[in-house]
Amino acid sequence: MSQQPVPAPKKPLSRGKKIAIGVGVLIAAPPFIAGMVSGVKDAATHDTSAAAATPAASHSSPAAKTKRALATHASTPGPAQKLADLDRTGRPASVYQQVLDALAPRCTENRPHLTAVVNATLEDLQKNGVNDEDEFSVLQHLEQSVPAGNPRVNCASVAAAYATLREGN
Repeated sequence: MSQQPVPAPKKPLSRGKKIAIGVGVLIAAPPFIAGMVSGVKDAATHDTSAAAATPAASHSSPAAKTKRALATHASTPGPAQKLADLDRTGRPASVYQQVLDALAPRCTENRPHLTAVVNATLEDLQKNGVNDEDEFSVLQHLEQSVPAGNPRVNCASVAAAYATLREGN
């Protein structure tokens, strides 16, 4: 008689495996998001350069060029403004900018990537029942967790560790 292998019963994922998956998502999602944003920015740059090449655009007044530049800038907010918009607390983007300026030199990620990391961390915290954080507090905690004066670190990993600690409480 031949014996058929019996598959092992499926167990639900342990907390450690869930955390590992979450860390993987935090590390993989921001580059994906940054790539998507970069693709959109490249498309917008292409459209703007095509508009600048038209005869009407090249003969327009300096004031018209300034208005067009401001309109293009307004349609693509910077990382600090994105965090302020996501937070919806009314806190000015300048306070997010101050913390981003302090944090960015310590991280291997750029500011748009850091914005995505902060947002993903907050979403993960909220999904796991931590509801006393907002975009700004996550950004502040991340900045406090990465010491100045050391070599740059992967701040996505630091954010994942912070989320793990918070979810464990």
